[in-house]
Amino acid sequence: AVEGIEEAKILEIIDHHRLGGIQTSEPIFTHAEPVGCTATIVANMHWQNDVDIPASIAGLLLSAILSDTVLFKSPTCTPYDKKTAERLAEIAGVDLQEYGMAMLKAGSGIGDMTPAEIAKNDLKEFQIGDYRVIVSQISVMDPKEVMDLEPQLIEAMQNICDKEGFDLSLVMVTDILQEATYLLFTGSPKTLIGEAFKKDASGTHIYLPGVMSRKKQVIPPLSEAVKRIGKN
Repeated sequence: AVEGIEEAKILEIIDHHRLGGIQTSEPIFTHAEPVGCTATIVANMHWQNDVDIPASIAGLLLSAILSDTVLFKSPTCTPYDKKTAERLAEIAGVDLQEYGMAMLKAGSGIGDMTPAEIAKNDLKEFQIGDYRVIVSQISVMDPKEVMDLEPQLIEAMQNICDKEGFDLSLVMVTDILQEATYLLFTGSPKTLIGEAFKKDASGTHIYLPGVMSRKKQVIPPLSEAVKRIGKN
C-alpha cells in the first residue's frame, strides 16, 4: 500500500492484488478479484450500476488493462480482462490490437532514463522471509538497450540497497515481443535467486523465458525458495 496508509482513513478497497496485513477502523466496502487489472473491476462496477462510461474514461481504463496485462500476454490476464477491454475499445472507438501495440511501443523505450531511474521504475517492496527485497520492472520492445547498461544498472541497484537497507534489489527487464524477462539482481543472498529459478545465479542476471509477471512468476518462487533454504 502507499506510504502513510497507517495514518489514513480507508473508505473502501477496490483491488486485484493479494491481501496484506491492512487494518481498518470500521467496516468498509471491499471488492477484490483475481483479474489482470483493477481497471477491469472498475469498468464492470460502472456497468453493474448502470453508469455509462464516457469515451475518454473508457480509453483510460482500456489503457490500464492493456498496460497491466501487456496486451493480454501476462499470465495474470483473464478472459474477463479481455472481454472488458473489447467492450471499452468499442466505447473509446479504437482498434484494440492496433491501439495496444502503439501504446506499448510508445511506453517501452527507456528514452533519457538514467540507470538510477530504471532501477527504481515501477518499484515494489516485499518482505520475503527475513529479507527486504525490492523488485522493479521495465517492459521494452528491445531489451538490448537496457542490458547494454547492465554494469551501471547493477551499481545503481547496489546503491539503493546500501542507502535504504534492502537485502536484495531485482530489476525485471521484460521483453514484450519474446514474452521473456532478463532478471538483474544484486545484494544477498544470491542463493535465493538460484534456488527460486533453478539457475546459476553467480553472475548479475538470469534469463527467464515465459516470465512476464512479478506478482505471479517472480515473488511466489522467491517466497517458496526462502522456505526451502530455511529448512536446509
